Amino acid sequence: MKEVNIRIKKTFFKKLRHNLRNPINAVLGFSELLTEEFQKNGIHKCMNHLVSIQDTGHDIIKKIDKIFNNERLETTNIGEINKIGSEIKSIIDGQLRTMSGHIEALMKQNQKKVKIYIDDISIMHESCQFLENELNTLTSFQFNDLSSLDLELQGTANLTEIQDVLDSIQPLKQGEHKNLINGTILIVDDNQSNISLLRKRFEKLGHKVFSAPNGYDALMLITAEGKEIDLILLDIIMPDINGYEVLKFIKSDKRYFHIPVVMLSSLDEVDSMFRCFELGADDYITKPFEPTLLNARLNSYLEKKKLKDKEQIYLNTIREEKDKSERLLLNILPAEIAERLKSGETTIADKLNNVTILFADLVNFTRLSKKLSPSDLVELLNTIFRKFDDICDAYSMEKIKTIGDSYLAASGIPKPIKTHTENAMKMATDILKYIEEIKAYGSELNIRIGMHSGPIVAGVIGKKKFVYDLWGDTVNIASRMESQGSTGKIHVTETVMKKLKDQYNFESCGKKEFKGVGKINTYYLLEDKK
Repeated sequence: MKEVNIRIKKTFFKKLRHNLRNPINAVLGFSELLTEEFQKNGIHKCMNHLVSIQDTGHDIIKKIDKIFNNERLETTNIGEINKIGSEIKSIIDGQLRTMSGHIEALMKQNQKKVKIYIDDISIMHESCQFLENELNTLTSFQFNDLSSLDLELQGTANLTEIQDVLDSIQPLKQGEHKNLINGTILIVDDNQSNISLLRKRFEKLGHKVFSAPNGYDALMLITAEGKEIDLILLDIIMPDINGYEVLKFIKSDKRYFHIPVVMLSSLDEVDSMFRCFELGADDYITKPFEPTLLNARLNSYLEKKKLKDKEQIYLNTIREEKDKSERLLLNILPAEIAERLKSGETTIADKLNNVTILFADLVNFTRLSKKLSPSDLVELLNTIFRKFDDICDAYSMEKIKTIGDSYLAASGIPKPIKTHTENAMKMATDILKYIEEIKAYGSELNIRIGMHSGPIVAGVIGKKKFVYDLWGDTVNIASRMESQGSTGKIHVTETVMKKLKDQYNFESCGKKEFKGVGKINTYYLLEDKK
């Protein structure tokens, strides 16, 4: 019970100090804002009042802190609050009146520019009155028994409320800490004693520790291949490359900016802290530091870093799976069609007027398949069609599908191109050359190729195993050109011949009857004219 009462007393005194400082902090805060506004708007006449308010306010804060110092909180009883209140009031009473006088002078200003800020000035005046009332309450305070006390100072929680808070916040026990997140910490400090102390502390907690005596060595460690650093403790004042420059490098490089950087410095100037946070520092701890709080703060940053690392792993996995899905989709559909499906189109059907269709059918493949095992058969067909795929890509053709030992490709889809017929013929001649190379090794394989140019309809059909397919007379005629052609030949319609007659030589086959098409003139490619 004694320990609890001491804790309540300390908390209560600190709450009193906090409440005495609060109104002055409000006055200082508003006066600083008004100073900025007055300077911006050229209100120079009233600046002397703001300067005096700020000087007086800072002095009052110092005196409150001096009276409510930690040593005094240890030795003073709650029953002596009235004595402390009288002491503070006697010391700052004159300054409080002076501050109120300057604030009242601002309230009486007739300048329109000043009257705009009357609400802010009024809050400053109310804060001074609040502090005065608080001091009056303190000076009249009487206390006999801690357990029966129900004190309500203005703005000050009573001891029952304080007791409730302390019951929720259990005191730290010796060696108590949150479950530690072990990580790799880099300590950058030009003081070897500091490094040794921190190293011992962190290694004792299970962390892996690297150290650097200057900014240059720190950068070498940070950028070293294979060095995974989870947190950096960075001093500011160092020879050669200082802490600011190291921080700027880390937070401006996408490879390292995710590493938490905690500045650990004896500099406690606001400018120094501001610049560090501006550059991206995650925290700023001044020396000397409280070990328990340092450990807690670093543990929090390590935990966040580990979570971010896991998040990045998950994102990379998702990205890889997405890439796999993209590649799979592009193996099934043209890139433009895949994008349209992903954007939400449910029905894709396009009319294209200038397309060249190419059919290629392997001759003797059925007879050859009887001599091969299933795995050898599939491997042979895969090798041949993979080569066809490469040729197809080389001439910006679009592979549509394979049907058994037949290969269907088109030029001029899904986007129209002027050279669709030329591209298709280049593919056809390259396929012939490739098959001739295979035959040179004793293969019985041969090929028939048929081509026709004209309008088609292209679209995606199916729901589960959807395909991009082509329809129309152009497709049917090209198929007839292949099936009714000669082995080892490229059989084309008159439409194709007329488009390519300046580049290639053709042999007329005369008019032929084709089922479902009628009689048409067809031609065999002889050779190009180069």
